[in-house]
Amino acid sequence: MPKVNSWLTLVIAIVLLLLVAYLMLRKFFRRLGKKLPDNAITWRQYLRGQGTLLFVFLLLGGVVSWGSWGVAHFGPGLSSVDDSGSLTEYRDLNPSEHPIFEDLNAKEYQRITVMTRTTAPENALAVVVIYDGQDEKTKGEIKRIDSTASTWSRWDYSNANRNLSLVIDSSKQSDGLKATKMDVLIYLSKK
Repeated sequence: MPKVNSWLTLVIAIVLLLLVAYLMLRKFFRRLGKKLPDNAITWRQYLRGQGTLLFVFLLLGGVVSWGSWGVAHFGPGLSSVDDSGSLTEYRDLNPSEHPIFEDLNAKEYQRITVMTRTTAPENALAVVVIYDGQDEKTKGEIKRIDSTASTWSRWDYSNANRNLSLVIDSSKQSDGLKATKMDVLIYLSKK
């Protein structure tokens, strides 16, 4: 089935389809009404009035439900969630007591996005340090993210078949409040 190029074309096609269906049903019910015997005059009136109205609305409900399914299934530009990624969430971490260490198995992913934010106390500071975990002997620092309250800090990285390590710490902050609650989101993507 070809894709509809614009919403206007889709709306015009649906309106024309409804008009043709209405005209065909009207002709059908008029023919049916003429074939009824004279003693069925009440049925004839029902089919021409209330029966037609009920049937049209029943048909309209079916068209709307099928149309919404069709737009959702074949519609232009509807985005879908990419299943080739992984989101890891670390919520309400407390890096003020001791540093938090996390290793990421990121060898099969090409793009890495790290987002950090401190949530308590207000104006608190924390640092997320990302290390290259290619091998255990040579771990080099790749990025240091200073995380502050009320704003997300973001870092995007093109991965070259490496594992990464994260160290989340606020115990060494001397110039500000130490973060007692922190959120870290890590999105790994294969594309």
